[in-house]
Amino acid sequence: MQPRPIRSQIYLPVLRFGITDEDWGFVIAAAVAGYAVPFLLGLKIGNVPLEIVGWIVAAGLTILALNIIRRKSRPAWLRHVIQAKLQGRVSWRRLPDDTARAWLKSEEKE
Repeated sequence: MQPRPIRSQIYLPVLRFGITDEDWGFVIAAAVAGYAVPFLLGLKIGNVPLEIVGWIVAAGLTILALNIIRRKSRPAWLRHVIQAKLQGRVSWRRLPDDTARAWLKSEEKE
């Protein structure tokens, strides 16, 4: 048998805890919020400050949610969805089968 060529896996994303490097910003933001909110509000369970476990729980839940999303969607899906929501509908491109908007129609009725 002849040896078969091996496809390099250098272009595959590096996963840590099942999360790509593009999504770690969301995990860090959730962890910071999980620490800052109980700290600013002074929340405690008994004499234990809630920010001690709040950031761990927030980061864990975010990692779990992103793993579920990643398995059921395309790469960088979450970043593109958030970007589309922030830009709004005005910046969407028009597809050939879309109906023409009123402001796109020519002034033929005058």
